[in-house]
Amino acid sequence: MRAKFFLSIIVILTITGCTGTQVKLSHEPTTQSFNQPFSAVGVRDVPATKTLPIAGNLTEAFSNELRTSGFAKEVYYPLRPDDKVDIALDSQFNVEADTHSGSMFAKSFFTGFTLFLLEPVFWYDIDYKLSGNVNVMKDGKLLKQVTATTDATISAKWLSLSKLPALEAEALVKAKKSLFQQLMQAIAK
Repeated sequence: MRAKFFLSIIVILTITGCTGTQVKLSHEPTTQSFNQPFSAVGVRDVPATKTLPIAGNLTEAFSNELRTSGFAKEVYYPLRPDDKVDIALDSQFNVEADTHSGSMFAKSFFTGFTLFLLEPVFWYDIDYKLSGNVNVMKDGKLLKQVTATTDATISAKWLSLSKLPALEAEALVKAKKSLFQQLMQAIAK
């Protein structure tokens, strides 16, 4: 009777310890608005060296964030030669993902080898690094260069691995907002 009781306790603790998700950012986005320091801003896309399809077009997302934050009265994307702007932002955004496939394999091996008793101990992590480089141009001359980075990590336990796609989308939305806010603060200075 006691053996069944202890076995059921171990099973319950193992199953409940095998669920959980986390999203961590190096810079949390804030709710910040700007008092329209510029009347018209143009955004040009500089091709990225590292992309992640699920992140989408970061230059377009940056121009949308410029519009919604009140950074400028008018935002032109893509910038055309005949658009009249105060400043032009030559923007390059890179996204890198590190799935830690080697450590995930080792975790999976030891989890199976111990008949899932070690499963509550292991978190499966995926790291994302978003970086942005923006050249602020006025009348064809470089005013300044600004850069920013945001790191995001999503973590899930064994029974929550099916939630990774939704976590990935949530983490990338927050990371992009954080990155864009850092860049806008540096440009406005």
